Amino acid sequence: MPKKLKVAVTGAGLKNSPDGREGWAARAHLPALKRLSDLYDLVAVCTTHMETAQNAARHFDVPHAFDDVEHMLEALPDIDVVCCSVRPIHHYKVVSAALRAGKHVYCEQPLGISTSEARAMHALAKQAGVRTVIGHQSHYEPATLHMAELVREGFVGQPLHFNHTYFVANYIVPRPSHRQWLFEADMGGHPGYRSGHSLDRVMSVLNRDITSISADMTVQVPERIAVDTGGVIRSNQVDSMNYLLRMDGKTGNVMGTMQTSFASWYGTGNHFEVYGTEGMLMLSTGATPEWNKHSGKGDPARGELKLYGARANIREYVADPTPPERLQNQYREIAIPKRHYYVDGMQRGRGAFLVAQTWHAFAQAIHKGYECAPSFRDKLKIHRVWDAAEQSVDHRAWVNVDYSGIS
Repeated sequence: MPKKLKVAVTGAGLKNSPDGREGWAARAHLPALKRLSDLYDLVAVCTTHMETAQNAARHFDVPHAFDDVEHMLEALPDIDVVCCSVRPIHHYKVVSAALRAGKHVYCEQPLGISTSEARAMHALAKQAGVRTVIGHQSHYEPATLHMAELVREGFVGQPLHFNHTYFVANYIVPRPSHRQWLFEADMGGHPGYRSGHSLDRVMSVLNRDITSISADMTVQVPERIAVDTGGVIRSNQVDSMNYLLRMDGKTGNVMGTMQTSFASWYGTGNHFEVYGTEGMLMLSTGATPEWNKHSGKGDPARGELKLYGARANIREYVADPTPPERLQNQYREIAIPKRHYYVDGMQRGRGAFLVAQTWHAFAQAIHKGYECAPSFRDKLKIHRVWDAAEQSVDHRAWVNVDYSGIS
């Protein structure tokens, strides 16, 4: 049995709500790590204010609280892993300190607010010889894992085209005033950084890099009500992204569309269709479970992803021709094998479950010495896609993605 990894979580303040729902680290990372007590020893939390760090430490029974990352690393030199779950503008400072101290790093997305920051952190990680993972927690959603597996096994034949949509209401609903930072472009860096989870899914499931892009990005909803003050929260952060994508490769070319909108009332969440020479696969978000925000449970379920698919039987269709119209919607739900469920006892569809799945995969990578997907290298590729998207918007043209310098 490998030794438990000692982990410290930054950005884990318990504030603005009694159950921590306003902070991703307190809502997802800390419960996930406590659940994985056979793999991890959660030894410290760190925020910019000692009071919030101490509150979180008491609430989750964590032995140490800090208000400075450098101080934490000096005081607890036996930390194995640092989790960076702070605002994107602070990722570079926290991650660089952890890497210089020789720690493995789990960093929420984006890797930095610029490609140059992402490139520097990737280089530091290589130099330190440590393992890294990016917080694209939906990467380890069981239905997504099985979809990627089936594509690799040839379920759809040669992939031809795809469509990915992600519709949520994060940037249109009234929000509390302390969430103002979410709507400030400087805090996230790349205008399209909110498309990161979708890009990771497309690239990982199809096991290909995006080679060229035609993009449009805009702020559709420039303001919303601040629920606590009655004032207005204004935004210059892109909330809607439309991409035409090409993925060229030795085994053929794939083309597709991707629409990511954070300004969609009652959004349908994730929907991903892949069509190939021999069939199709589709991910779709199921019904959202009921949730009472006064229940004290700050991690509401968003609805489970379900996988559907169908394979073509060419001989059957030649022997008994079927009108194409009769083939529409002739797919079935595909059961997800138990091997894709790494974590027991947590409700699927909650953020904490997906984060726990990622932490489980990360522990295996650290102990066995292989790169954990999506790694800093994988994320640097997505930063390059964002660079190309910005150039496409500026020039109103297709732009090739430049992956030069990424081994």
